Amino acid sequence: MAQPRAYHRSWKNYLLDDRYQLNFTLFMVIITALLVTCLALFIKREGRKATTISISNVQGKVDEGLVSEEDARRSIDFLETRRRIVSYMLVGMDLLLIMGLTIYGIRMTHKVAGPLHKVALYFDKVRGGKFTPVYNLRKGDQLVGFYEQFKEAHEAMRKHQEADVVRLKALIEAAERVGTPGGAPPVTPEFTQSLAEMKALLKNKEASLA
Repeated sequence: MAQPRAYHRSWKNYLLDDRYQLNFTLFMVIITALLVTCLALFIKREGRKATTISISNVQGKVDEGLVSEEDARRSIDFLETRRRIVSYMLVGMDLLLIMGLTIYGIRMTHKVAGPLHKVALYFDKVRGGKFTPVYNLRKGDQLVGFYEQFKEAHEAMRKHQEADVVRLKALIEAAERVGTPGGAPPVTPEFTQSLAEMKALLKNKEASLA
């Protein structure tokens, strides 16, 4: 037998609750970006100080005749290049962190928004008189305890509907026996109308369980 394929979420379905997911992710990204930016500015400032001191040392050696002008220029260019590389790395790290946190935040909030969205869909069905079976959450989703409680409550309502169907069928069968030629008392128009209403109600309840 073929093994069941694992469920893969589609990126286009990750934003189920735009307001909640984007607000939460934006808050997390902004706080982290501010902290990392402050750290990057501190490192950049200290790097500039270290580069300035190193350049001063090189120029001092030139003044003392220990290093030639050409060698000093190469050393200064190397120090300036290293300082720029560190600055570029800090900016790149900040951008990568922001992108990574944005993707991570949306994925993590999706694991909360997914179950809530699923519960909302079932509530809409119940409001429309539908008690379809409640399926399990996907692997990795959050709010498992809450969802299980909802599932149990939904199953209890579904069982009530099933019990109503059984009782209605028995009541209709008994009413139809009364309505036979040998039955008593005589069938009245009101009785016929009530029987038709019970059959319509039974049909609706059976349809709600489909």
